[in-house]
Amino acid sequence: MYRQKLGILILKSALLLSVFCTEARAQIDSLQLDSTVLSAAAKRPLLDIGRAGVATVDISELALMPSILGNSDPLHFVQMLPSMQTSSEYDAGIHIQGCDHQHNLVALDGVPIYGATHLMGLFSVFNPTHYRSMSYSTVASNVNRLGGVIDMHTRRTRPERVGLDASVGLVSAQATLETPLGPKAALILSGRGSLVDLLYGNYLTMDDISLSYGFSDLNATWIWNPTKSDRIAVDLYYGYDRARTNPGSAETSQYGMDLSLDLFWRNGAAAIHWDRPEFEQTLYYSGFALDVDIVQQAREVLMPSSISTVGYKAGWSRGQFSLMADVSMHEVVPQNPQLLGIGLEYEETELQRAFENTLTAGWSGTIGYDFEYAATLAGHWYISPEKRSYFGLSPQLSGTYHLEGGDQLRLKAGIYRQYLFQTGLSNLGLPIEFWLPAGKNSDPQWSVGGSLGWDKPFAEGLELNAELYYRYLGNQLEFVSGLQDILAGTYSLDRALEKGSGRAYGVNLLLRKSQGKLTGWAGLSAGRSLRTFDGATWPSNHERLVEFDMVASYQLGRWDFGGTLVAATGTPFTEVKEYYLIHHQIVSVMGPYNGGRLKPYYRLDLNARLRFKDRGRVQHGLNFSIYNATARKQEIFRRVHSERDNYRIEFESMYLGITILPSVGYYLKF
Repeated sequence: MYRQKLGILILKSALLLSVFCTEARAQIDSLQLDSTVLSAAAKRPLLDIGRAGVATVDISELALMPSILGNSDPLHFVQMLPSMQTSSEYDAGIHIQGCDHQHNLVALDGVPIYGATHLMGLFSVFNPTHYRSMSYSTVASNVNRLGGVIDMHTRRTRPERVGLDASVGLVSAQATLETPLGPKAALILSGRGSLVDLLYGNYLTMDDISLSYGFSDLNATWIWNPTKSDRIAVDLYYGYDRARTNPGSAETSQYGMDLSLDLFWRNGAAAIHWDRPEFEQTLYYSGFALDVDIVQQAREVLMPSSISTVGYKAGWSRGQFSLMADVSMHEVVPQNPQLLGIGLEYEETELQRAFENTLTAGWSGTIGYDFEYAATLAGHWYISPEKRSYFGLSPQLSGTYHLEGGDQLRLKAGIYRQYLFQTGLSNLGLPIEFWLPAGKNSDPQWSVGGSLGWDKPFAEGLELNAELYYRYLGNQLEFVSGLQDILAGTYSLDRALEKGSGRAYGVNLLLRKSQGKLTGWAGLSAGRSLRTFDGATWPSNHERLVEFDMVASYQLGRWDFGGTLVAATGTPFTEVKEYYLIHHQIVSVMGPYNGGRLKPYYRLDLNARLRFKDRGRVQHGLNFSIYNATARKQEIFRRVHSERDNYRIEFESMYLGITILPSVGYYLKF
């Protein structure tokens, strides 16, 4: 019961933030793109898929997409690409080809970023003006993950003059300053801060809950080219978020209880990159820490957790051969409950230290004139916190066969391994989830799978992409405990975890147009994402059976127009078959886990940008957007609701509080 109450409170908070702060997201199981590169180096079509499935998107085109309350977010954009599910209003996860949020790596120039989202997962930590490109892969090559990789790349070329790129919207203000430091060095600084409480402090309420929220992030990149063949770069990042219910505002009278919540999470990363011809190396640190404070009547629960990683990676390549080494140390504090007010105490959770060591060899080449291939073999040595060693191999193979007329067939298969788990009170990618190293609680995760794709070009920049994929997921963990166990003093991490497996499969179709004033794509995906625990199989929480996505961009004089359309089947949820009110407490009889489906999801977002006349180097203009232009009410959750005075209990749908969100923002660049 307490787990349900906590979930409802967190959901209300997340929904409240989403109403004022960012766009909602739908979900898909969709087409595999070997990699997607977002780049501002040259003017290119919105989406341009090249050989072997490599796609290129001009990052400046992000401004053409619906910019909700002044924010154009890179992760929201890439989630509209095939093969990746776009999450709904209360799901903060990133799901690639049916994988869970924890299976994917989000990185900054190869350095993992833990907790890479603001606003409880509905807004990323990446300020797009600080970065030169973003790579996206559905296959975790050269990293220990089961799913895909999203990697933000900072700029590596020295600017010739001082420049500024700034914007202000209804939720945040952000700016990026770049300046040369002599003939061989440069510095790029970026900052972004929240205006939510400043502008909306008196209006952040929903269902009698008043919420305070704020976030900030800072980036710094220093570039130095000491010689013609050497390039050294230092990247620094720090961000924080805090969300809390205001005192006395979180009365949930239908449950006869007071419940307040205070979440504070922060993350940071630092890296030194040294690149030479044929050889690259990086020394890095990345960390994330969470403080959770929950007060329920006379009881208070603190649930801190953290993870930090120190690592070194190096890559060497010559001709067709490549070699890469990656060593890292993880220090993890899993969920560490501290119960105050009722005389019960938990033993403090010990810091767990684990080591990953990976050596990868690769060979690529061609057979004849028509077939390209790439093969890698990774050897793993993992040392758990209990000093137990795990050894494994991960062979991977990809090939592209070029047919007459420009058609090509793509094949990819491999074995993948992962040594970190993420789980907790929710599986929605929210910050209250914690990390856990493999070892005592479970052997390392592993996956085997493959995909078969076909690319068919037509005239005038049209191309059709189709793909089939399948993945099996081994050694999966499910968190089966809840807040009620913590409050009762019966919580145990060992008993809270259940072991199982999963599988995901599907088909994806993409039709794209990359030339002309009108560019964009339309994608259709159908698939399953299933999990099996204790002999029972059910859909994953993020599964959508069918989804259709459309993205379009059109230029007309000084106006740029853009839009996105999402239409999908609803995600699974567990229905309540029967419920009773006994001694002022609700007793629910649940149906099969994830046996029901929410209503279908539909959303249309529109955007228009007006570019004012340039004044020398100065470029500026206005951005207008409408989120959910059709004002459709989206069902995002269902809950048991009681009215004691009328002795009434019902299983009701919950909807987003505000259905349509217009936005305006101003940008300045020189």
